[in-house]
Amino acid sequence: MVRFMIGWPIFRVVAMYYRFTYTGYENVPRKEPLLVVSNHISRKDPVAINLALRRPVRYMAKKEAFDARNGLFEFLMVRIFFAYPVDRERPGPEAIRQTIAFLDKGDCVGIFPEGTRHPDTTLHPFTNGAAYFAWKTGVRILPIGVTEEKRERYLINIGEPFTVPDLQGRPRQVLPQITSLIREHIRELLPPAWEDLSEEPAGG
Repeated sequence: MVRFMIGWPIFRVVAMYYRFTYTGYENVPRKEPLLVVSNHISRKDPVAINLALRRPVRYMAKKEAFDARNGLFEFLMVRIFFAYPVDRERPGPEAIRQTIAFLDKGDCVGIFPEGTRHPDTTLHPFTNGAAYFAWKTGVRILPIGVTEEKRERYLINIGEPFTVPDLQGRPRQVLPQITSLIREHIRELLPPAWEDLSEEPAGG
């Protein structure tokens, strides 16, 4: 927590260059575990969401980012904001266990259901990863919509937290329903003009 308190004001100054702003801070619970979900438009998103929530939000990050030789700025970001490493080539069950462990102890964990960055004005198909953790743990979900107008504004729009319904059935039946609900909440936080590529969830 100490390194978050030190790093937060430093990155807050950097964020001013991007005209960073946020809305909905009053929706952020202060002490309970949260699954933070949002669309993903930029490498800045994990840091910006940490700044907006003023709580550490743990994101999975590629293991290479934890080696300063691969980029000092990225190395500082993952260290200061409590990211945890994952092998993108072979993610394995350890990443799942670690995510659940963080939620069990009351942390915030961040997930981008689109799976990768899309620097456009389109909400792309979601994977079922966030739905799985919400279903497995029962923690509340905090939805966020991220938008950027070049040289104008970079906005983190924070929605109200919600709990997924207690659905019974096999994961392949339940998870798409939860993913659809998560998508609906994020879509409501984006501008009406955004395109929505609604499709069946793209797997885990």
